[in-house]
Amino acid sequence: MKNWWGKGRIIMLVAAGVLLLASVSSPMWSIYLWCNSYPDGIGMTVYTYKPADPPDVAEMDGGIDELDVLNHYIGMHPISPDLIIFKILPVSIVAVGVLLIIAAFWKRPWFLYSVVGLNGLLGLYGATSFVYYIYSYGHDLDPKAAIHVEPFMPPLMGENQLAQFTTWSQFELGTLLLILGSALAFIAAGMEWWIDRKNHRAMYSIT
Repeated sequence: MKNWWGKGRIIMLVAAGVLLLASVSSPMWSIYLWCNSYPDGIGMTVYTYKPADPPDVAEMDGGIDELDVLNHYIGMHPISPDLIIFKILPVSIVAVGVLLIIAAFWKRPWFLYSVVGLNGLLGLYGATSFVYYIYSYGHDLDPKAAIHVEPFMPPLMGENQLAQFTTWSQFELGTLLLILGSALAFIAAGMEWWIDRKNHRAMYSIT
């Protein structure tokens, strides 16, 4: 069991670190909107480090620039790449990914637990910040805007109706990679704790 876990530990933690690193360059979330004026839709994709046009923007009526124009008419703030989350998140994810790979070869349980705990805090920060920004963009509207709409919460996932627009939101590959990498790291830490505890019990039973 011990020999297997030595190899399994390395594989799981290296895979977890690689998945986290890969998530940074992959899209995390997308939103699309359709109406009579935009029959092919407009939309944007969010990465850990910036908002951008969707990958399929060439087949649509527009991307983030057109969405920003529409947002201006209803009083929403411009979609800014300068939000603090776009500065913190990619650097933090890369750091945790590298630390997980280090933890794979530096066999110190306390180090692994610390990295996994840091990853959990990072996930909590990313999720709450994302929901906060989405909520704020839909509620902090300019009352002097050309078109008045009631404050709203853009949907995080699935189809919704927003005024005359049909919207579709979805989490993308980057989010999946981040979740899989975090799950692998958590499972590895749990197994490390279980094996360490089992070894301690065996040692005490001998003595």
